[in-house]
Amino acid sequence: MKYWLLLLLISTKAYATPIEHLTKLGQGEMTYLFWTLYQAELYATNQQADLNDQEEIALKLIYQKDISSKALVEATKDQWEHLDYQNEEIAKWLKPLASLFPDVQKQDSLILKLDSQGISQFYFNLEPIGEIQDTTFGPAFMAIWLSENTSEPKLRQQLLGASQ
Repeated sequence: MKYWLLLLLISTKAYATPIEHLTKLGQGEMTYLFWTLYQAELYATNQQADLNDQEEIALKLIYQKDISSKALVEATKDQWEHLDYQNEEIAKWLKPLASLFPDVQKQDSLILKLDSQGISQFYFNLEPIGEIQDTTFGPAFMAIWLSENTSEPKLRQQLLGASQ
């Protein structure tokens, strides 16, 4: 009997995900011309509309194409420039991001979970790959998708649950 209980505890732990305790707010797809680049899902502690009022928030990206780490970092840089972040801030954020981002293949997932202390935790295919302690990083990264000035307003609306 003890053996089965131990096995149950181990198997339950093995299937735990970093976002299973969060509520999905919305989902959408990022497309470029005719290709779907990734599917995006937004999760939060509760279903409040005010994202600043969340204890935790997470963005999950499920890639539909192979993309190099370098291309992911460059795309992030381009989006921060689009959002008018200062070059000094961008440079400060890109350094740790470049060391964390892996090359992705079709069906790989990346999750950024922003905790209540403002620490950004990254997961690749549900496995932790690192964190960024800078509390300005997480909101800036999330702004790529959630800012009113995002380059993808339709995806923003889908993530916020406004249009499913």
